[in-house]
Amino acid sequence: MYFGSRNSGKTKAMNERLIENHLRLFKTYKIGILNCEQQLEYIMPSLVARYEVSTDTGESFFIVNNTEKVALDRIESKRALDLREEIERFKIITSSIENALKDLKEQEMQFVELRYFDCLPVHEVKTKLGYQEEKSVYNIRRHVLNKLLISLNNLLSLK
Repeated sequence: MYFGSRNSGKTKAMNERLIENHLRLFKTYKIGILNCEQQLEYIMPSLVARYEVSTDTGESFFIVNNTEKVALDRIESKRALDLREEIERFKIITSSIENALKDLKEQEMQFVELRYFDCLPVHEVKTKLGYQEEKSVYNIRRHVLNKLLISLNNLLSLK
């Protein structure tokens, strides 16, 4: 029994570190989504048709669309598929974090913003939250992580 408790304690600590890492990278994930979407737009440009009427016969009508030809050539691009997958992974992570944060109390949310989003050290978080002892900040951290371990359980399997 003791052995199992010890392992579950290690697992919990490891899961907490994973959650904290996702929280610290939250803003970076958002930027990653924008950058991946920009790269994807380059690889898969928007299709814009150009219409021309032949004046030789007066009756012909055809579409010339070089952008479409380029896009179709690139449609099976492994890079485009990888970018789409990365965008979706980042969106799942950021959306999951946003949903989980809705459950936090105001003080807990302030802690998350200061400690993880702004990457401030504990002594600065303590001062900004108006506490005298760091123990109070660690208590808030414990409450936050207990909640987030449940609500962000799906992120533990994402790398």
